[in-house]
Amino acid sequence: MTVRYVFIANPKAGGGKGFQKYKDRITRFCEASGVPYKFMLTRSGADLTDFARSEGENGDEVRIFVLGGDGGICGAANGVIGMENVEFGIIPCGSGNDYVKTFGGAKGFEDIEHYLTAPSRYVDEINTGHFASVNICSMGIDAIICDRTNRMERAKKLLGSGAYTLAVLISMLGRVYNTLKVTIDDSEVFEGKFMFALAACGQYYGGGYKGAPMADPGDGLLDFVMIRRVSKLKMASLLGEYKRGAYPDSKKFEGLVTVRRGKKMKIESEKPAVVNIDGECLRLSEVTFEVIPKALRLIVNDGKC
Repeated sequence: MTVRYVFIANPKAGGGKGFQKYKDRITRFCEASGVPYKFMLTRSGADLTDFARSEGENGDEVRIFVLGGDGGICGAANGVIGMENVEFGIIPCGSGNDYVKTFGGAKGFEDIEHYLTAPSRYVDEINTGHFASVNICSMGIDAIICDRTNRMERAKKLLGSGAYTLAVLISMLGRVYNTLKVTIDDSEVFEGKFMFALAACGQYYGGGYKGAPMADPGDGLLDFVMIRRVSKLKMASLLGEYKRGAYPDSKKFEGLVTVRRGKKMKIESEKPAVVNIDGECLRLSEVTFEVIPKALRLIVNDGKC
């Protein structure tokens, strides 16, 4: 059976250069290999989900590749959750490209000639009750920073962690905590003032912040991280180690960080708080993050398959 190749491209991703960077290489590969292929260009975020779903629902074997950033990956993945006939690929064209960092970085995904024939493996997603996440979800100051990054005009001119770091500095001028009740797997409860609480399939977010350094996207579990309230001065001193993912072994974080692994995290906030779902932000008083095991057959060229 011949496998179809579909390339869904966000022409605005990566400053509008991503699609043009890869189009000719993809075309040459597909023509030389004799595989049926087509490009689909999006006009909105909804197109990503709709295009992916329509191609997957045909029922035949198809490899769907998204040319875009983390938001585009999330959007398209929501269209094909649980479809066994679909293998899902990523050609990173965004500013941060955080999700692929969990699999060794963008290099393996940009090696078009090898990546388009690489094998797939199952990865998990996160059910949020709104739409699914492939990477990291959170409530608290990091979600506020994400929301500010999305809205700031100046940040749009910066790439990756530069925009995020600028948003960190500005956000620290306001309140940096929320009063939360966090319940893990319907049993373990944590209450108090938290900087944030997150649930993760992947390891990186925010343009290179390694927020969940031990997360395994295919183990059927989520990594949960909660960091309690600290002063703004203390927060500034912790930021570097948090970004590197060094906090689990850091004495600076003793008594501040709680790490768990499980299937579900419910967060209840005393007041409506910003929630980050793969870079999309909502304001909610309550949210639940629950694992969707083996949600996606992800094409990975990281030497592990």
